[in-house]
Amino acid sequence: MAQVRAYDELSTTQLGEMLKQAQTAQLSHPVPVLLARESDRWASSKDKDE
Repeated sequence: MAQVRAYDELSTTQLGEMLKQAQTAQLSHPVPVLLARESDRWASSKDKDE
């Protein structure tokens, strides 16, 4: 999860956001760190209990 936080911190600057977009623009699948973030969000949400 430290990688998730580090990846998300890149968005705090315009340059960081541009770098993230440039790295992921041509990918057909999300990068693993994004999958980990979404899995953690889901596990922490109340939606999974319904």
